[in-house]
Amino acid sequence: MEVFFNNLASDESTAEKLLQDLSLAEEGAEEFFAAEGGKLAAQTKEIFLTRLEKVKAACRNLQKKAVVGAKAADRVAHDHPYSVAGVAFGLGLVIGALMLRRSGGSEEKE
Repeated sequence: MEVFFNNLASDESTAEKLLQDLSLAEEGAEEFFAAEGGKLAAQTKEIFLTRLEKVKAACRNLQKKAVVGAKAADRVAHDHPYSVAGVAFGLGLVIGALMLRRSGGSEEKE
């Protein structure tokens, strides 16, 4: 049984929006360089566009890695649901104990 929470994720992912924004920045840069009429060096334009392409490629790569990681985590959760629940419960206990210890140690005794 799979449960989907459509309201937790937007229709358009953040990475896709970032890629769209980078494409818009690239178009804006092209317009800017055209408006300058060659006042800026062609080398500056090429450096800017090359670096922008590198950022876009890194964003795509990061998005692919996130999808692969999410699929792997989903596969583990479906294959070993009780183990995952036990680990989550144990981590919750440890974090709760640490928080309780921290808040108890910082209080002043009267």
